[in-house]
Amino acid sequence: MAVSTFDPNVFLSAEIKGANETKFTLTPKGEWDGFVKELSMDEFDGKPILVITWGLLNEELKKVMGVEQPQIQDRIFLDFENGALQFGPNKNIKLGRLREAVGQNDAKQKWNFNMLNGAGPVKIMVDHVPGKGDNAGETFARITRYAKGK
Repeated sequence: MAVSTFDPNVFLSAEIKGANETKFTLTPKGEWDGFVKELSMDEFDGKPILVITWGLLNEELKKVMGVEQPQIQDRIFLDFENGALQFGPNKNIKLGRLREAVGQNDAKQKWNFNMLNGAGPVKIMVDHVPGKGDNAGETFARITRYAKGK
């Protein structure tokens, strides 16, 4: 095991020059190959949200975005009732589309959210949308569609 040479006290005292960036480089519009890099959960007004971080598989994106692993995040609001995921008409459609794209939407098979980790490749359609409210004037990259990858 390598010994760390990082000293937090030295780091916090070090003088630096330069300004940090204040905006992300948007994932360009288009269709990109990706895989589920990370899953987490969030909540808004008591409603559960599945947060998916997608790793994007494209060498040109690495150059355009200036990062070794381009990624984009998506948030899926989940339909829950009495602590259980809902199924049926107009329930969890976006989740169903995601599961279909990764080949995990078979009613005859047992499934859990952790099975999404590492899933792919998936074709991810990205578009740019204007911000609202406090974010008016900003532009955000949003995933608008998933499809099975090759």
